Amino acid sequence: SESRRIQKVINFLNNNYQKEIRLVDVANHVNMSEVSFSRFMKKRTGKNYIEYLNDLRLGIASRYLIDTNKTIAEISFECGFNNLSNFNRIFKKRKGSTPREFRDNYSKMRILI
Repeated sequence: SESRRIQKVINFLNNNYQKEIRLVDVANHVNMSEVSFSRFMKKRTGKNYIEYLNDLRLGIASRYLIDTNKTIAEISFECGFNNLSNFNRIFKKRKGSTPREFRDNYSKMRILI
């Protein structure tokens, strides 16, 4: 049942990452209290809820940076970040470069190959 529950959480997040999703919303979706859900999420994924959600959003944003010509602001908002500077800060912390540097570096690699 825990496997079904975590799959339900992952599906919910994959389908709603572009919206504001509060911890209470996801906990209610799987009929758990916020505290129980937080412990469950950390145990099953190795990440807390916010880390997991941000990693999901950053993965999708990275794909958009590579595959589209959308502005960084457009990508940020489409991926569920409500603040561009917050997106830039989290992206740099997790990926080691700013979104612009990431896009530029990937573009250079594609030209070389």
